[in-house]
Amino acid sequence: MSGFQGDDVAHYITGEWRPNSTRLDDQEYGRALDCLVKGCVDLLLLDSTGEKVLLGKRAVEPQPDWWFIGGRMKVGDSPLDTAARNVKRET
Repeated sequence: MSGFQGDDVAHYITGEWRPNSTRLDDQEYGRALDCLVKGCVDLLLLDSTGEKVLLGKRAVEPQPDWWFIGGRMKVGDSPLDTAARNVKRET
């Protein structure tokens, strides 16, 4: 597939990403988030028998309830990078 790379999951590359020190103030960052598509990765984690699902319990709003582990992608992350970071953070 043209424009895609990755081992198991297609990930579209828009250009060569380089870290920078640009920061937006909170109000401008909030407006930017409202205008941009945010990539997210959610995971369905099963025990070794495949019979039990690992869920996370949210402690804060928007919904203090049970959820699949997951979260937003960071700039330059692949879906696999994001999944690994979220599992490490939540388990």
